[in-house]
Amino acid sequence: MRSSIKHWFFKLKYVIALAVFIIAIGFVGESSIVKRIGQQQEISRLKGEIDEYNRKFEQDRKMLHALKNDPQAIREVARGRYFMKTDNEDIFIVEDEEE
Repeated sequence: MRSSIKHWFFKLKYVIALAVFIIAIGFVGESSIVKRIGQQQEISRLKGEIDEYNRKFEQDRKMLHALKNDPQAIREVARGRYFMKTDNEDIFIVEDEEE
């Protein structure tokens, strides 16, 4: 019985070494395949955030340019965002009570 286990082990030693190597590379250590997949997902999420911030930056840049050059844009921002009014008008603010 003992010789059959030895014979089986020596016959499959390369397969066993390959399996140990694949487990070591795939699941153990700093640069394992599992961690690399997680890092790639994090990189794609961060690239999406970068794209979103760049889009928002462009919108803000256009708004700033309009505010610097167009008095009507200043009026629209003051009325829409800050609820300012002219002397001869009233403003009514309607809010939903979903809280």
